[in-house]
Amino acid sequence: MSDRTGDEAAGAGGRVLLTATDWRGVARATDAEAGGRLPWVLPGEPGADLATVWFCAGRPPAEPISLPRLRWIHSGWAGIEDWFGRSEWREGVELTRTVGDFPQRIAEYVACYLLADALGARESWRSMEAREWRRWTPGTLHGRSLLIVGHGAIGRRVGEVARAIGMATRGVRRGPLTAEDHALGVEEPSALDALLPGADVVVNLLPLTPETESFWEEGRFARFRNGATFVNVSRGATVDEDALLQALRAGRPARAILDVFREEPLPVQSPLRSAPGVWITPHVAGIGTVEPLAADFAENWRRWIARESLRRRVERARGY
Repeated sequence: MSDRTGDEAAGAGGRVLLTATDWRGVARATDAEAGGRLPWVLPGEPGADLATVWFCAGRPPAEPISLPRLRWIHSGWAGIEDWFGRSEWREGVELTRTVGDFPQRIAEYVACYLLADALGARESWRSMEAREWRRWTPGTLHGRSLLIVGHGAIGRRVGEVARAIGMATRGVRRGPLTAEDHALGVEEPSALDALLPGADVVVNLLPLTPETESFWEEGRFARFRNGATFVNVSRGATVDEDALLQALRAGRPARAILDVFREEPLPVQSPLRSAPGVWITPHVAGIGTVEPLAADFAENWRRWIARESLRRRVERARGY
Protein backbone atom coordinates (compact mmCIF):
# COMPACT_ATOMS: atom_id res chain seq x y z
CA MET A 1 0.00 0.00 0.00
CA SER A 2 3.00 2.28 0.12
CA ASP A 3 2.06 3.92 -3.22
CA ARG A 4 -0.78 5.70 -1.39
CA THR A 5 1.05 6.94 1.66
CA GLY A 6 2.93 10.02 0.53
CA ASP A 7 2.25 13.39 2.10
CA GLU A 8 0.54 14.58 -1.09
CA ALA A 9 -1.82 11.55 -1.09
CA ALA A 10 -2.49 11.93 2.61
CA GLY A 11 -3.81 15.44 2.17
CA ALA A 12 -5.58 17.26 4.98
CA GLY A 13 -6.66 14.09 6.75
CA GLY A 14 -3.18 12.65 7.24
CA ARG A 15 -2.06 9.07 6.76
CA VAL A 16 -4.31 6.28 8.00
CA LEU A 17 -2.74 3.26 9.65
CA LEU A 18 -4.92 0.20 9.01
CA THR A 19 -4.75 -2.91 11.18
CA ALA A 20 -7.16 -5.70 10.23
CA THR A 21 -7.06 -9.41 9.52
CA ASP A 22 -8.67 -8.81 6.13
CA TRP A 23 -7.06 -5.44 5.49
CA ARG A 24 -7.65 -5.61 1.73
CA GLY A 25 -11.38 -6.19 2.23
CA VAL A 26 -11.65 -3.43 4.84
CA ALA A 27 -9.70 -0.95 2.71
CA ARG A 28 -11.71 -1.77 -0.42
CA ALA A 29 -15.07 -1.40 1.37
CA THR A 30 -14.02 1.84 3.08
CA ASP A 31 -12.76 3.34 -0.18
CA ALA A 32 -16.09 2.50 -1.78
CA GLU A 33 -18.03 4.15 1.06
CA ALA A 34 -15.77 7.21 1.02
CA GLY A 35 -15.95 7.62 -2.76
CA GLY A 36 -12.19 7.48 -3.24
CA ARG A 37 -8.97 5.89 -2.07
CA LEU A 38 -7.85 6.78 1.44
CA PRO A 39 -4.16 7.32 2.27
CA TRP A 40 -3.70 3.91 3.85
CA VAL A 41 -0.48 2.63 5.34
CA LEU A 42 0.12 -0.76 6.94
CA PRO A 43 2.24 -1.57 10.00
CA GLY A 44 5.90 -1.90 9.02
CA GLU A 45 5.55 0.07 5.79
CA PRO A 46 7.59 3.24 5.24
CA GLY A 47 5.77 6.16 6.78
CA ALA A 48 3.61 4.07 9.13
CA ASP A 49 4.99 5.94 12.12
CA LEU A 50 3.79 9.21 10.55
CA ALA A 51 0.13 8.20 10.64
CA THR A 52 -2.20 10.68 12.29
CA VAL A 53 -5.20 8.30 12.12
CA TRP A 54 -5.39 4.65 13.14
CA PHE A 55 -8.28 2.51 11.91
CA CYS A 56 -8.02 -0.52 14.18
CA ALA A 57 -10.63 -2.76 12.56
CA GLY A 58 -10.20 -5.66 15.00
CA ARG A 59 -8.76 -6.27 18.44
CA PRO A 60 -5.77 -4.02 19.14
CA PRO A 61 -2.39 -5.73 18.69
CA ALA A 62 -0.73 -7.12 21.80
CA GLU A 63 2.22 -4.75 21.62
CA PRO A 64 1.84 -0.95 21.51
CA ILE A 65 2.62 0.88 18.27
CA SER A 66 4.78 3.99 18.23
CA LEU A 67 2.68 6.68 16.55
CA PRO A 68 3.99 10.06 17.70
CA ARG A 69 1.72 12.04 15.32
CA LEU A 70 -1.45 10.12 16.16
CA ARG A 71 -4.56 12.24 16.72
CA TRP A 72 -7.48 9.85 16.21
CA ILE A 73 -8.13 6.13 16.75
CA HIS A 74 -11.23 4.42 15.38
CA SER A 75 -11.94 1.07 17.02
CA GLY A 76 -13.78 -1.61 15.08
CA TRP A 77 -15.14 -3.15 18.29
CA ALA A 78 -18.20 -1.98 20.18
CA GLY A 79 -16.40 -2.74 23.46
CA ILE A 80 -13.48 -0.42 24.10
CA GLU A 81 -12.16 -1.58 27.48
CA ASP A 82 -8.88 -2.80 25.88
CA TRP A 83 -7.95 0.79 25.02
CA PHE A 84 -7.82 2.16 28.55
CA GLY A 85 -4.44 0.64 29.31
CA ARG A 86 -2.84 1.40 25.96
CA SER A 87 -0.26 4.15 25.47
CA GLU A 88 -1.60 5.13 22.02
CA TRP A 89 -4.78 6.58 23.51
CA ARG A 90 -3.19 9.51 25.28
CA GLU A 91 -3.93 13.16 25.85
CA GLY A 92 -4.75 14.84 22.54
CA VAL A 93 -5.87 11.61 20.83
CA GLU A 94 -9.55 11.03 20.14
CA LEU A 95 -11.03 7.53 20.32
CA THR A 96 -14.21 6.59 18.46
CA ARG A 97 -15.95 3.24 18.31
CA THR A 98 -17.97 1.26 15.82
CA VAL A 99 -21.68 0.57 16.09
CA GLY A 100 -22.19 -0.74 12.55
CA ASP A 101 -24.72 -3.54 12.37
CA PHE A 102 -24.23 -4.59 16.00
CA PRO A 103 -27.68 -3.32 17.07
CA GLN A 104 -29.55 -5.37 14.48
CA ARG A 105 -27.45 -8.50 14.95
CA ILE A 106 -27.70 -8.45 18.73
CA ALA A 107 -31.43 -7.68 18.62
CA GLU A 108 -31.98 -10.67 16.34
CA TYR A 109 -29.88 -12.88 18.61
CA VAL A 110 -31.86 -11.90 21.71
CA ALA A 111 -35.22 -12.38 19.98
CA CYS A 112 -34.13 -15.68 18.44
CA TYR A 113 -33.05 -17.34 21.68
CA LEU A 114 -35.97 -15.99 23.66
CA LEU A 115 -38.35 -17.35 21.01
CA ALA A 116 -36.51 -20.67 20.86
CA ASP A 117 -36.86 -20.99 24.62
CA ALA A 118 -40.53 -19.99 24.67
CA LEU A 119 -41.55 -22.13 21.70
CA GLY A 120 -39.79 -25.26 22.91
CA ALA A 121 -36.99 -25.57 20.37
CA ARG A 122 -35.07 -27.96 22.61
CA GLU A 123 -38.10 -30.25 22.78
CA SER A 124 -38.36 -30.17 19.00
CA TRP A 125 -34.72 -31.16 18.59
CA ARG A 126 -35.08 -33.98 21.10
CA SER A 127 -38.16 -35.31 19.31
CA MET A 128 -36.45 -35.18 15.91
CA GLU A 129 -33.39 -37.00 17.20
CA ALA A 130 -35.57 -39.67 18.83
CA ARG A 131 -37.86 -39.87 15.73
CA GLU A 132 -40.85 -39.31 17.99
CA TRP A 133 -44.20 -37.62 17.40
CA ARG A 134 -44.91 -35.92 20.68
CA ARG A 135 -46.91 -32.72 20.80
CA TRP A 136 -46.55 -29.91 23.31
CA THR A 137 -48.05 -26.47 23.81
CA PRO A 138 -45.51 -23.78 22.84
CA GLY A 139 -45.23 -20.72 25.01
CA THR A 140 -45.34 -17.12 23.79
CA LEU A 141 -43.43 -13.91 24.39
CA HIS A 142 -46.51 -11.79 23.83
CA GLY A 143 -47.31 -9.80 26.96
CA ARG A 144 -44.08 -10.65 28.72
CA SER A 145 -41.91 -7.87 30.12
CA LEU A 146 -38.32 -7.21 29.06
CA LEU A 147 -35.89 -4.95 30.90
CA ILE A 148 -32.86 -3.61 29.03
CA VAL A 149 -29.98 -2.59 31.27
CA GLY A 150 -27.67 -0.36 29.24
CA HIS A 151 -30.21 1.24 26.91
CA GLY A 152 -27.96 2.74 24.22
CA ALA A 153 -28.02 2.24 20.44
CA ILE A 154 -28.02 -1.54 20.76
CA GLY A 155 -30.59 -1.48 23.55
CA ARG A 156 -32.95 0.67 21.50
CA ARG A 157 -32.94 -1.87 18.68
CA VAL A 158 -33.38 -4.79 21.10
CA GLY A 159 -36.43 -2.97 22.48
CA GLU A 160 -37.88 -2.29 19.03
CA VAL A 161 -37.69 -5.94 18.03
CA ALA A 162 -39.09 -7.09 21.37
CA ARG A 163 -42.06 -4.74 21.08
CA ALA A 164 -42.68 -5.96 17.52
CA ILE A 165 -43.36 -9.45 18.88
CA GLY A 166 -45.62 -8.16 21.63
CA MET A 167 -43.32 -7.72 24.60
CA ALA A 168 -43.52 -4.79 27.00
CA THR A 169 -40.14 -3.12 27.43
CA ARG A 170 -38.46 -0.92 30.01
CA GLY A 171 -34.88 0.29 30.15
CA VAL A 172 -32.15 1.72 32.34
CA ARG A 173 -29.33 3.98 31.24
CA ARG A 174 -27.09 6.70 32.55
CA GLY A 175 -28.45 10.15 31.82
CA PRO A 176 -29.21 12.63 30.68
CA LEU A 177 -32.45 11.04 29.54
CA THR A 178 -34.25 12.41 26.49
CA ALA A 179 -37.97 12.80 25.87
CA GLU A 180 -37.75 9.70 23.69
CA ASP A 181 -36.15 7.76 26.55
CA HIS A 182 -38.99 8.71 28.88
CA ALA A 183 -41.57 7.73 26.26
CA LEU A 184 -39.95 4.29 26.00
CA GLY A 185 -39.95 3.75 29.76
CA VAL A 186 -36.22 4.28 30.17
CA GLU A 187 -35.11 5.39 33.64
CA GLU A 188 -31.99 6.35 35.56
CA PRO A 189 -29.85 3.58 37.13
CA SER A 190 -31.32 4.35 40.56
CA ALA A 191 -34.58 2.76 39.38
CA LEU A 192 -33.01 -0.63 38.62
CA ASP A 193 -33.72 -2.33 41.96
CA ALA A 194 -37.40 -1.41 41.68
CA LEU A 195 -37.63 -2.58 38.05
CA LEU A 196 -35.96 -5.98 38.39
CA PRO A 197 -38.79 -7.80 40.22
CA GLY A 198 -41.25 -6.91 37.45
CA ALA A 199 -39.19 -8.21 34.53
CA ASP A 200 -39.71 -11.59 32.88
CA VAL A 201 -36.50 -11.06 30.90
CA VAL A 202 -33.44 -8.99 31.83
CA VAL A 203 -30.99 -8.17 29.02
CA ASN A 204 -27.52 -7.02 30.06
CA LEU A 205 -25.94 -4.52 27.66
CA LEU A 206 -23.66 -2.73 30.12
CA PRO A 207 -20.16 -1.78 29.00
CA LEU A 208 -17.29 -3.09 31.08
CA THR A 209 -15.97 -0.35 33.36
CA PRO A 210 -14.61 -0.38 36.92
CA GLU A 211 -18.17 0.39 38.09
CA THR A 212 -19.74 -2.53 36.18
CA GLU A 213 -17.20 -5.21 37.08
CA SER A 214 -19.30 -8.03 38.67
CA PHE A 215 -22.32 -5.73 38.49
CA TRP A 216 -24.60 -8.75 38.36
CA GLU A 217 -23.99 -10.28 41.77
CA GLU A 218 -25.93 -12.14 44.44
CA GLY A 219 -27.92 -9.15 45.65
CA ARG A 220 -29.15 -8.16 42.21
CA PHE A 221 -30.02 -11.70 41.19
CA ALA A 222 -32.03 -12.04 44.40
CA ARG A 223 -34.30 -9.25 43.14
CA PHE A 224 -35.18 -11.15 39.97
CA ARG A 225 -38.69 -12.46 39.49
CA ASN A 226 -39.00 -16.19 40.11
CA GLY A 227 -38.72 -17.95 36.74
CA ALA A 228 -37.13 -14.96 34.95
CA THR A 229 -34.59 -15.20 32.12
CA PHE A 230 -31.21 -13.43 32.15
CA VAL A 231 -29.52 -12.59 28.82
CA ASN A 232 -25.90 -11.47 28.63
CA VAL A 233 -24.72 -10.15 25.27
CA SER A 234 -22.39 -7.51 26.69
CA ARG A 235 -19.23 -8.38 28.60
CA GLY A 236 -18.55 -11.51 30.62
CA ALA A 237 -16.80 -9.70 33.46
CA THR A 238 -19.96 -7.72 34.27
CA VAL A 239 -21.34 -10.96 35.77
CA ASP A 240 -20.28 -12.79 38.92
CA GLU A 241 -20.59 -16.27 37.42
CA ASP A 242 -20.59 -18.06 40.79
CA ALA A 243 -23.45 -15.86 41.92
CA LEU A 244 -25.29 -16.58 38.67
CA LEU A 245 -24.96 -20.33 39.21
CA GLN A 246 -26.37 -20.03 42.73
CA ALA A 247 -29.18 -17.84 41.45
CA LEU A 248 -30.07 -20.36 38.74
CA ARG A 249 -30.39 -23.07 41.36
CA ALA A 250 -32.80 -20.81 43.26
CA GLY A 251 -34.81 -20.05 40.12
CA ARG A 252 -33.99 -16.31 40.10
CA PRO A 253 -33.30 -16.34 37.20
CA ALA A 254 -34.49 -19.77 36.14
CA ARG A 255 -32.89 -19.53 32.69
CA ALA A 256 -29.91 -17.77 31.16
CA ILE A 257 -28.85 -17.04 27.60
CA LEU A 258 -25.12 -16.37 27.67
CA ASP A 259 -22.94 -15.27 24.77
CA VAL A 260 -20.01 -13.79 26.73
CA PHE A 261 -17.94 -15.06 29.64
CA ARG A 262 -15.12 -14.05 31.95
CA GLU A 263 -12.84 -16.61 30.36
CA GLU A 264 -13.11 -17.23 26.64
CA PRO A 265 -13.17 -19.82 25.25
CA LEU A 266 -15.38 -21.02 28.08
CA PRO A 267 -13.53 -23.94 29.74
CA VAL A 268 -14.95 -27.37 28.99
CA GLN A 269 -15.26 -28.03 32.72
CA SER A 270 -17.19 -24.80 33.46
CA PRO A 271 -20.26 -25.60 35.59
CA LEU A 272 -22.25 -23.22 33.38
CA ARG A 273 -22.09 -25.86 30.64
CA SER A 274 -24.09 -28.33 32.69
CA ALA A 275 -26.42 -25.90 34.45
CA PRO A 276 -30.06 -26.55 33.57
CA GLY A 277 -31.87 -23.88 31.61
CA VAL A 278 -28.70 -22.31 30.19
CA TRP A 279 -28.05 -21.57 26.52
CA ILE A 280 -24.36 -21.03 25.67
CA THR A 281 -23.01 -19.50 22.47
CA PRO A 282 -19.35 -18.64 21.73
CA HIS A 283 -19.44 -14.81 21.62
CA VAL A 284 -21.23 -14.59 18.28
CA ALA A 285 -24.15 -12.24 19.01
CA GLY A 286 -22.33 -9.10 17.93
CA ILE A 287 -19.93 -10.26 15.25
CA GLY A 288 -19.73 -7.37 12.83
CA THR A 289 -19.28 -7.44 9.06
CA VAL A 290 -16.97 -5.44 6.84
CA GLU A 291 -19.47 -3.19 5.05
CA PRO A 292 -21.10 -1.61 8.15
CA LEU A 293 -17.67 -1.29 9.78
CA ALA A 294 -16.37 0.50 6.70
CA ALA A 295 -19.42 2.77 6.57
CA ASP A 296 -18.91 3.85 10.18
CA PHE A 297 -15.28 4.74 9.59
CA ALA A 298 -15.93 6.41 6.22
CA GLU A 299 -18.52 8.75 7.76
CA ASN A 300 -16.11 9.74 10.52
CA TRP A 301 -13.32 10.14 7.97
CA ARG A 302 -15.54 12.60 6.07
CA ARG A 303 -16.08 14.49 9.31
CA TRP A 304 -12.38 14.35 10.13
CA ILE A 305 -11.20 15.97 6.91
CA ALA A 306 -14.04 18.51 7.17
CA ARG A 307 -13.00 19.25 10.76
CA GLU A 308 -16.43 18.34 12.08
CA SER A 309 -17.20 16.60 15.36
CA LEU A 310 -16.67 12.84 15.19
CA ARG A 311 -19.47 10.36 15.91
CA ARG A 312 -19.31 7.68 18.65
CA ARG A 313 -16.60 9.42 20.65
CA VAL A 314 -15.46 7.58 23.76
CA GLU A 315 -15.30 9.57 26.98
CA ARG A 316 -12.48 8.36 29.19
CA ALA A 317 -14.14 9.62 32.37
CA ARG A 318 -17.34 7.67 31.69
CA GLY A 319 -15.54 4.56 30.50
CA TYR A 320 -17.41 4.27 27.20
